[in-house]
Amino acid sequence: MYEKNLYFLLALLMLGLSACDNTPKFKVHGEISGADDKMLYLDLSGVTGVTVLDSVELGGNGSFNFAVNCPESPEFYRLRMGNQVINLSVDSTETVTVKTDADKFDTDYQIEGSENNLKIKELVMLQAELQQKVDKLAQSKMPAGLVQNQLASLVKEYKEKVKRNYIYAAPNTPYAYFALFQTLNGYMIFDPLASKDDVKCFAAVATSLNNTYPHADRSRNLYNMVIKGMKN
Repeated sequence: MYEKNLYFLLALLMLGLSACDNTPKFKVHGEISGADDKMLYLDLSGVTGVTVLDSVELGGNGSFNFAVNCPESPEFYRLRMGNQVINLSVDSTETVTVKTDADKFDTDYQIEGSENNLKIKELVMLQAELQQKVDKLAQSKMPAGLVQNQLASLVKEYKEKVKRNYIYAAPNTPYAYFALFQTLNGYMIFDPLASKDDVKCFAAVATSLNNTYPHADRSRNLYNMVIKGMKN
């Protein structure tokens, strides 16, 4: 009789604890085919580094479901499997759906849930295309001077496209912020410390972000980068 009462009390306690957790959450779920027994991680890509939030060992159907406390301001996350990552942005109690294949995890994925994540995917694909062109150029047997000129032309064309279609088109969006920090061979494509035009891009996003989220770490960090760039 005592044991039954004890189990009953424990069940009520667990029920009460779960009921008390009313923290708003966002969800990331989906399916990854061909990923049986592989580990999938959900990371927070913070200003100061990457933090693992949750993980799951995928089964035969490759389904997964993560639920995480909502950020106070727009934040960036990533699904990670091995060395491959899918970048995500979340700013509310949204549900993000991702479907992909283990062999093409980060290059041929489908994503639903918000325009921000669709735009981020577009930016990732554009950057990957640029990287392929640069790699091909590096392997060519053209004179070094000609290679350098074509490289500069490729980067300039890419930056103009991204500025026009993503940064200046909607500087108040997470995908505009994401565009600022894309890299090529480990170097920032937009560098506020080396280019006046790039500082203007950072300033446009920093102003919009600061107006909406003045106390967010990303707002302060971006503002500081703009100040340093203007001083240079």
